[in-house]
Amino acid sequence: MRATGSESGYTFGDFQLDCRSHELRKRGRSLHVQRQPLDMLSLLVEAGGSVVTREELREALWTEDTHVDFDRGINKTVNRLRQLLGDHVARPRFIETLPKTGYRFLAPVARVSTRSRIVAPDVRHALTKAKHFWNKRTPLDITRSVEYFRRAIEMDADCAVAWAGLAEAHVVTAILGLQSPHRSFPAAKAAAAKALTLDDRAVEAHTALADVYKLYEWDWKRAERSYRRALDADPDYAGAHHWYAQLLAVLSRHQEALREIDQARRCDPVSVPINSFVSYVWLEGRDYRRAIDAGLEALELDSGVPLPYFFLGRAYTKVRQYSKAIAALTNAARLGNHAALFESSLAYAYARAGQRKKAERIVERLNIAPHAATSAIDIALVSLGLGETNAALNALEQAFAARLPRMINLNDPFFSELAHEPRYQRLLADVGLPGSPC
Repeated sequence: MRATGSESGYTFGDFQLDCRSHELRKRGRSLHVQRQPLDMLSLLVEAGGSVVTREELREALWTEDTHVDFDRGINKTVNRLRQLLGDHVARPRFIETLPKTGYRFLAPVARVSTRSRIVAPDVRHALTKAKHFWNKRTPLDITRSVEYFRRAIEMDADCAVAWAGLAEAHVVTAILGLQSPHRSFPAAKAAAAKALTLDDRAVEAHTALADVYKLYEWDWKRAERSYRRALDADPDYAGAHHWYAQLLAVLSRHQEALREIDQARRCDPVSVPINSFVSYVWLEGRDYRRAIDAGLEALELDSGVPLPYFFLGRAYTKVRQYSKAIAALTNAARLGNHAALFESSLAYAYARAGQRKKAERIVERLNIAPHAATSAIDIALVSLGLGETNAALNALEQAFAARLPRMINLNDPFFSELAHEPRYQRLLADVGLPGSPC
């Protein structure tokens, strides 16, 4: 019989699979599972979303001199796994059946070292909730994510995963404008550094450091080194591929960016943020039709979160399908608690559609936001939409002084409309971004 398992463990949903000790746990509680179903689960999980054929399962799970009805045995083993995982053949979340071919594992999987310290069930439960809210990417959910990561740290101050997760949550806090970059990014850097003192292979910590270098310090070389360090630690960590793709996109390395976002999607095929970001990468490359197609595809995964609508609406705006853009961006703003990130793109679409009054009302709301500095990039976008070039440039210069994270999008298809302006060219040079055609 072919050996299965490795020195690694995996987490997916509420489950933890230890391939070395042949143990499956749910929320920290060990489940009673026979060896054969566990070996099959290990094969499916380690295949990383690829199909495992029935013939491969037969070769792996039975010796050559075994005389049984293999088809019946495989079916029984798969059914047992589905019972353990609470899965359903008609609506699979974990194991997909490909008739007469084999099986594929569907759920996002994170690899963990079995040599890592044991995390208590209550800490693991807090981390599961923290990651769940972090993945939703709305202002309210990110705030809750930070709370749960901090709760995990209060229970276990030496948990590297909790510190690394907190670092990533601080990064998104800054992106959404929930806190000043001068607070969020140093906090993210400190949390990532703490995680790396506890585990120098903490992939989320290396990724968060790369995000700080990219979004706050505008140090592209250090950012790229940190992303590569993260991927050396875990080549299957979707988050590192995801945010590395953004770096490559803003540096106009579009083919590399497409490869990285595609790899991110392979690692986590049902991630809504990652699938939504495919649209962003095509948009940065000025291929708006493909950006629309990618946005619509992401929307099929989850129509109850803002990101798919946001990127889809921006792509519609660039092809002047303003009614569709306004509809999508209205949904993004509603689902995203009317964060400036979403509202400004909606206002831009209103302005370009000739609905100036509606755009100006959004500007008024942004100007009285509690953290006005965090909205400077958004004011710039709306001003651009309204044709107020001087106001747009003034706001971009304010955003530069405040080191707002979305300044890395300065050469995107919207702001590059200002390419003929010397002040805009100076800003591009100061941030260190290449120029890009409209």
